[in-house]
Amino acid sequence: MNNRAADRMFKKAEAALVKSFFSPRGVFCLRNVTVMGLMIGFTAILSRFGTIYITPTFRITFAYLPGAAVAMLFGPWAALVFGFASDFVGYITNPVGAYFPGFAISDMVHYFIYACFFYKRPYKFLPVLIKAVAARLLFVAVIVMGLNYFWMSILTGAVAGSYFTGARLISNLALLPVHALLIAYTCKLLERVKPYIFSHWRGKA
Repeated sequence: MNNRAADRMFKKAEAALVKSFFSPRGVFCLRNVTVMGLMIGFTAILSRFGTIYITPTFRITFAYLPGAAVAMLFGPWAALVFGFASDFVGYITNPVGAYFPGFAISDMVHYFIYACFFYKRPYKFLPVLIKAVAARLLFVAVIVMGLNYFWMSILTGAVAGSYFTGARLISNLALLPVHALLIAYTCKLLERVKPYIFSHWRGKA
């Protein structure tokens, strides 16, 4: 009987956690939207001025960090909206060719991955670092080798798409330790500012 009761309590807690994770309630309050707007601005600035091109296809960028922070703070719904909005604002501030919405989908999935790994998760550096490596590897598999290859094949053809995908694959794998450390330290920084954001600066849905 005790085992059955414990099992029911565990299932209820698990269902509540899943419901809380995917619930959009309270996500788009004034506080959160304000923070997201600031982060979109930081993303546009980092995309324009914080990207280092070693070669035309090999680059070092930190523009994903504000979006990762939004995903860690506010969860999957905020991550999806941020991905679309940041891609569109990035195009408006630095238009290159015609706007292609496929890359907005890539950004939405990218930040959703961070929400799945880090939203409402306790912070301990080593587990977070391991999860950061896993998140970046999933990003490489799903976004770089999957979605972005598909979009580039549509825009430039399969041969050129394979070339760009190969170059981005090499750059992302080569910089994997750097990106994982940056994500882990971003998570550590957010642990320090969370009390201010969620306690001292209250927003209403």
